[in-house]
Amino acid sequence: MLGLIFSTMLMGCAKEDDPAPRIWCIQPNNSTAETEIRQMVREFDAVAYISFVPVEDISARLSEAFELGTAPDVFMFDADMIPDLSEEKQLDDLTNRIGVSKIKTDELNESARRACLYQGKTMAVPLFTDVYMLATNRAIVSMPPQSFDELIGVCADLKDKKLAGFEKLAPAKQSLLYEAALTENGGKMLNAAKTKLTFSDSRGINALDGCVQVLKDAANESDAMGNEKAAFSVLTTSERRMYSEKYPDAEIELTPLFGFNRLQTFAVGVNASSAHRTRAFGIAEFLQGKSDKLAVLYKSYSAKKDVKPIMQQDEHVISNLLQAKPAPDLCGFGTLEQTYLPTAIDKALKGVNSADCLAEAAQDASAVIWKGKRE
Repeated sequence: MLGLIFSTMLMGCAKEDDPAPRIWCIQPNNSTAETEIRQMVREFDAVAYISFVPVEDISARLSEAFELGTAPDVFMFDADMIPDLSEEKQLDDLTNRIGVSKIKTDELNESARRACLYQGKTMAVPLFTDVYMLATNRAIVSMPPQSFDELIGVCADLKDKKLAGFEKLAPAKQSLLYEAALTENGGKMLNAAKTKLTFSDSRGINALDGCVQVLKDAANESDAMGNEKAAFSVLTTSERRMYSEKYPDAEIELTPLFGFNRLQTFAVGVNASSAHRTRAFGIAEFLQGKSDKLAVLYKSYSAKKDVKPIMQQDEHVISNLLQAKPAPDLCGFGTLEQTYLPTAIDKALKGVNSADCLAEAAQDASAVIWKGKRE
């Protein structure tokens, strides 16, 4: 009898010491989708604890949670974070863990799959994907500009009419706009060997000057375009659809970002320090198997190779999406994109010499960007 009581106590302690795995999901656009995702995951793991994090906060929240040792067991996140998280040994290697080998490579968008690799290992699996594009409010500008030079001219005309060219852009989107200008000028962020930042040459200076021209009179509000206070923004297709819901009368057209096709891939990863590794691998594999359904709930594109337009007006986006590439395969690139380049743009906007701004950005970024490569 005493043995039975002791055995029961042990079982109780084990259950108490084995809390449910925690999952962070990106917050969808509406509560109905949130409920469906919660129910879908709970049917797979009845006691899993799910939290929803706004997409704009996921990078900062994850970084902070890893620093504090409170990161979830399984999480959705922007695949651009993979090199840094892998370098810090915060992502578990999923190469032979969650049955990725069972998934035929041709069923996954190659760029999305590549975005989830680090040094040849699968550090996450893609769920859904999108591509950044130039958004034009047709109520203000009838035809989207076809080149960056044309964009500069349109923004100058809008200023004369006391209208803003761009709405307020987040730092990473300012960097994307700069990269688009750099690409059109024939320049690149990195040299062929991917060992040196090259955006500080004459083509980079011309690109920064172009960015200054179109951003110096940007609106102060991040949603100014939907409010018809600005003509342009940098958006993904899913972000454009959010505008359609918030501003149903706004006619916002997406066009290529002047030859610059940058993929945005959201993936699912497993915390390398998870106390529930087996269950975490199972949850990650389950979520990847539901990528089509999740893409519908998030109103985005599944990371499968057979990509179909979600809306009729998005048909032209498919070619951009299939040609798009992930961020350069380097650790620290997120910091470059969110900190150093936006700082250079901000200083140039305040009148500091463009060459000095870019040289400083290249020098400051070099210390953190060469830790490793994805492949």
